[in-house]
Amino acid sequence: MNETIKQEIKELFFENKGYATTKEISDKGINRYYVSTLEKSGFILKIKTGLYKWVDYDFQYNFELVDVFKIVPKGILCLTSALAYHDLTTINPWQYEIAIERSSKVIIPKYPPIKLLYFSQKQLNIGINDIEVDGHLIKIYDIEKTICDCIRYRNKIGIDIVKEAINEYIKRKDRNFNKLMKYAEVCRVQKILKQYLEVLV
Repeated sequence: MNETIKQEIKELFFENKGYATTKEISDKGINRYYVSTLEKSGFILKIKTGLYKWVDYDFQYNFELVDVFKIVPKGILCLTSALAYHDLTTINPWQYEIAIERSSKVIIPKYPPIKLLYFSQKQLNIGINDIEVDGHLIKIYDIEKTICDCIRYRNKIGIDIVKEAINEYIKRKDRNFNKLMKYAEVCRVQKILKQYLEVLV
């Protein structure tokens, strides 16, 4: 492979913090044939159709998490995945739980493991925080919204996980019960949340 072209493609990936699309490569006037050559040679890895990652880019954090949000760019990290990020659980989630709008259509590859949760607009668009991972912005629900969502999905993720999360939340100095109850109203879990708090507080 022409080293000059390879270097030009590599620079594009590094400018985009490790990722590039076939369109971006084509817009540089580079034939897509070189994308296939780089993939076969192991220099780049296909994340989804039309999107690639430079394998040797110096990812400092959880590069797989960035992959997930390249696959589901409008998604929001939620449930046990968000609990783990916020240090509210001792479990290590085996899949990435991502909230998206109910009408969204996303094609999920076999890897990384992604579980899509379909939320209404009202429940989707509250309590969202932006975090930066290796220069890429990722959306995640804040602590209070995560607790409320876990209560909503308690029968799917497990009652014990929910109880542990609330217990850990109560211990935190940055807890905000007013915000928690506000989100609980939107998520329609006020009554259940109060029952948990009466037992645990």
